[in-house]
Amino acid sequence: MHGKLKVIIMAIFCFVLMFHPFQTAEAASTDIKVSLDEGFGGKVKRGEGFPLRIKMENTGEAFSGDLLISYHPSYNTSGTVTVKVELPAGTAKEYLVSIPGMTEDHPSMYQNIPLLTLYAGDWKDGKKVSFKGENTLKPKFIDMATEVIGVLSENYDRVKELRTLPSKTMIELSKEDLPDEATGLETLDYLLIDEYKMSQLSDRQQHAIRDWVYNGGALIAGGGPDASGAYGELYSLLPMKSENEAAGAVKFLQAAKGEEPDFKELNFFTGPIDTGAEVIAESGDLPAAVKKEYGSGTILQTAFSLGDEPFSSWEGYDTWFADFINQASGAGIGTSTYSQDYLDQLYWEFAEVNEFFPASNFSIGQLIGLFAGYIILIVPVLYFVLRKLDKREHSWWIIPSIAILMGAAVFGMGAKDRISQPQLNQMGIYKVNNNLLTGYQASTLLSNKSGGYTLSIPKGEFNAVVYSNNSTSSDPLRGGIMAEKVKNNEIIFPEVEYWSSKTIYGKAQTEINGKFKADLTLKEKRLTGTIKNESEYNFEELYIWSGNEAIKLGPINKDETIKVDKTIKQTLLSRPYGGTLNGAYPANGQNDINRLRREKLEYASTTFLLGDVAQPVLAGITKESIIDVAMIGKKEKQNNTNMILQPFEAINEFSGSFTLKDGMMAADWNVIQGQIYEKGMGSTNAEMMLEDGEYEYILSLPKQLKEKTYRLEEISVRINSQNVLYSIKNHKTGEWLPIEPDQRSIKLTSKDDLTQFISKEGRFIIKLNKSAQGDPFVQLPAVTIKGEVAK
Repeated sequence: MHGKLKVIIMAIFCFVLMFHPFQTAEAASTDIKVSLDEGFGGKVKRGEGFPLRIKMENTGEAFSGDLLISYHPSYNTSGTVTVKVELPAGTAKEYLVSIPGMTEDHPSMYQNIPLLTLYAGDWKDGKKVSFKGENTLKPKFIDMATEVIGVLSENYDRVKELRTLPSKTMIELSKEDLPDEATGLETLDYLLIDEYKMSQLSDRQQHAIRDWVYNGGALIAGGGPDASGAYGELYSLLPMKSENEAAGAVKFLQAAKGEEPDFKELNFFTGPIDTGAEVIAESGDLPAAVKKEYGSGTILQTAFSLGDEPFSSWEGYDTWFADFINQASGAGIGTSTYSQDYLDQLYWEFAEVNEFFPASNFSIGQLIGLFAGYIILIVPVLYFVLRKLDKREHSWWIIPSIAILMGAAVFGMGAKDRISQPQLNQMGIYKVNNNLLTGYQASTLLSNKSGGYTLSIPKGEFNAVVYSNNSTSSDPLRGGIMAEKVKNNEIIFPEVEYWSSKTIYGKAQTEINGKFKADLTLKEKRLTGTIKNESEYNFEELYIWSGNEAIKLGPINKDETIKVDKTIKQTLLSRPYGGTLNGAYPANGQNDINRLRREKLEYASTTFLLGDVAQPVLAGITKESIIDVAMIGKKEKQNNTNMILQPFEAINEFSGSFTLKDGMMAADWNVIQGQIYEKGMGSTNAEMMLEDGEYEYILSLPKQLKEKTYRLEEISVRINSQNVLYSIKNHKTGEWLPIEPDQRSIKLTSKDDLTQFISKEGRFIIKLNKSAQGDPFVQLPAVTIKGEVAK
């Protein structure tokens, strides 16, 4: 009876648990109220970094702890930043942090999932506490097609005429708006500084602006007296030192409206021009506007104030300014792909393959041998041995024991790499840009046991987000927690399961000390010369990638020079637009993964890096690390595959006829009205996702051709999309030649004076007026240009 009673009690206990499971202890309550102010005036750009101001009021006892803020730059990425909170009793404090990005497409936005979690003490101890007020981010999103110009000026109204610029929005900035980290400035496309003393800003704020420009931002600096004092730490970056004051004639403004302004002069502040800077407008012998590349960003500087009268009220001001800031386009990365959700596109087309790890595989012969050996051992050998020893009754435990031992041996041999140590896969695509490598990187850890893992990343080199696969978990400890250190940033994964992977990826940039030095000549389809590797990397394979042809050159180590003597298919070297770098790469065993990684590197390079490249490129594959990500406290096994692309110029000794397809010409876009959802779709980049509106599709002739004397013979345009009206720009008259809606193609010949359709910069422009009433898909027109180079 006693045993039956125990069974009954246990059954009742289990029944009660089914309907009344143990509840976790409720979070302790605090008297803290939180209010949030996101972005600039409450506005942010989808997927781009922004500042977050957090006001915390404590009407209760003194509090010390951590505030964790989760964010989602895209549908499938996430992260968490931490804020150390110290709130004495009866006090209020404001904290300013930089959030790497949000999107309104994530469930956290429309399901009101809490994104703020407060912990008493260290978050690692897990003591959650509750608070009042706002617990999620609700910014207003700026249209992705709209460029954001932040303005720092003592009087914002001085540049009020610029508010009418199409596809641009102006935001007045103050000292309180500016973050301490470059990430928080990513929502801005341009930062205009005019008549503003930068000494008002902290050193960290000024450093953040400098780093933001270096990482691809565009700084617009107006002229004025005492520029060295006004611009503070940024003065040393400016392309022109403003030391002399003089009156400057305004004839250089004439191009904006076709006639000179009513006023005759502007007050100029000029001085020495930096080496590497370019004068883009002149007033007599005085520089009026100067441009300089800094890192992957651009600094534009005028000799005159951008807000002074009568210039600021001139009716041609906005037209001139729009042309002026267009000088900054094309710097940095990201210009070739334009997608509202490029991070998710980048994962599927690039980072996903980084999650494939090799395993020790057994061949069919090995498995047959193991099975045959097992049968032989179990049946005849074991039978005769036990029979001889007269111990056959022990077979009941010996046979399963041998099976378990052999299973363990097979498992151990197959999983030895995954058991012994954690692994770190790294892939990267980079383009040589001045003294930088700019591009994208993916790093994936594979755990060898459950627990916490921490990745260390060089500060300012890798803007990493965590792939979360659309996780809607409100637990910040399930994702990656960002921690800023002195030299490195850390991403902490507190809870990683056994044999699980965690992927971080995003924009990457690092300084380089050298690059390839190419001395090549193409004559009658024969490419000869030398290439010297002056970089710090050894390459296991180097290619010349031109048009749809990849020319394999073999390995090249640092400081090594190789001779090139190849017969190729082309008479004219051009930008890459197809072809493959993997034709000769074997596909077996481990090489299946390596081949797939290389294919993804190549495809992602075409999609994300080469859209604005107008020249052929050298493509090198290296197994060395570019951005040094490491696991803290663990000795990981690394597998790196990186591709470095370097545009180069070759001497093209050719004459006679040529044919240019649109893929051989660098493409750019000018949004007049509307929005680009995604470009660079498909292997030929000939497909787009566009909102209904008006756009300019710009094709640039190869640089080698523009430097020669040539005669155009034919321009043909084949139309592939319905619900789009096309017209071709006449650069001599400024008018547009329409292509009739019922025409599927148009062919212009030498009798049409083709020079009027190609600008002096070598640009051919087609305007698209799209009205598809909801369908965003557009297949771009196919353009072919034929001509002849003079002998």
